[in-house]
Amino acid sequence: MATARFKSSPYTNTENFAPHGSDSISRDLDALTGLSHATNGVERPDVVRVALVGLGRIGVMYLLNITQNPDTRLGYVVLSPRQDPALLREKYNIPRDVHVTCDLDTALTDRAITAVVIATSTATHVDIILRSLEAGKAVFCEKPISESEAGVRKCYEAARTAALPLFCGFNRRFDPTYRAIAERVKRGEVGHVQTIKSVSRDSPIVPREFIPRSGGIFHDFAVHDVDLLLWVVGEPPARVYVSGVSHIPEFRAEGDLDAVIITLTFPSGTLGVIDLNRFSPYGYDQRLEVFGPGGMLEGGTRRADTMALYTRDGGYSTTPRFFSFPSHYAEAFAEEVRYFVDLVRERGSCSVTEKQILAVSRVIAACETSAKTGLPIDITWSKEDMPEY
Repeated sequence: MATARFKSSPYTNTENFAPHGSDSISRDLDALTGLSHATNGVERPDVVRVALVGLGRIGVMYLLNITQNPDTRLGYVVLSPRQDPALLREKYNIPRDVHVTCDLDTALTDRAITAVVIATSTATHVDIILRSLEAGKAVFCEKPISESEAGVRKCYEAARTAALPLFCGFNRRFDPTYRAIAERVKRGEVGHVQTIKSVSRDSPIVPREFIPRSGGIFHDFAVHDVDLLLWVVGEPPARVYVSGVSHIPEFRAEGDLDAVIITLTFPSGTLGVIDLNRFSPYGYDQRLEVFGPGGMLEGGTRRADTMALYTRDGGYSTTPRFFSFPSHYAEAFAEEVRYFVDLVRERGSCSVTEKQILAVSRVIAACETSAKTGLPIDITWSKEDMPEY
């Protein structure tokens, strides 16, 4: 109880929503100017024409990357009914040849559109995925595919029936630092992984109105770290245990948690720890550490530059961490779009597989159960369920 008297809501301080001047991507993302297709006046015949569904804080990142990719052409931006097409076209300087609408069917019935990118709230994913696949469109859906295993299975079955790609956007797999760590782990550079730890502390805190439709801290937030740890270690866990609290009254009012520790025990003996927090006052904090008898790999923290100032009185200062995920994962988001374009064109096998997505879904469900019951949850994996990484 020694520090409980210092608890407060970050929503009361507007400075918590303002990026540092060094973070140009987060600073400018909400006021995009000069948005245009990167075609240089020439459009290739194999360009992938895209409908973007959703224009929240994650949707704007895809708006930026789709329009800047020379291999994609944005045809539609589909908004939620509560959004104003004219207002958002002007706000984000969306080119006039792009349709901005609240009607998904208009985009899906356009034969020129070959792919749909989904960046809406989690609860809407399954319906949009199924409608898009039925309309003959390849699908890139921001994580998670669904809040349930049944929803995941239904979507992938529809993708198989339609013979179309269904790509789930776990962007951390496409981050160059995390990808390098995963590759070095798989080469055995640290030996058998004894412990793997991730830290995810969000900045800025999500808008209040997002909390009730977020899907909760596990489906919306922890899902990234769970996928990352399983992907790096190369196996799903046999046991999950969660401790979580609600420090922030706005999360508590919605029955959600804002601070969580997840411990994972893997069949090989690897121990995993995930440290989550919905609000970091010092910027977007993302770290990964992998330890074994051969050494340790770590990475994650990013800044606009690596400058540091040392003064004669012992002072020390650096450029602040990036403010939010658009800056920290800028390369990963762009690489995801490039990867999806290759899938659409070549119809090859997707590296983010159905079994991997189902494994993450099962672990997230176990996390929710553990958080509610206060008990560790054992997970049994059959040979048919076991994902390959």
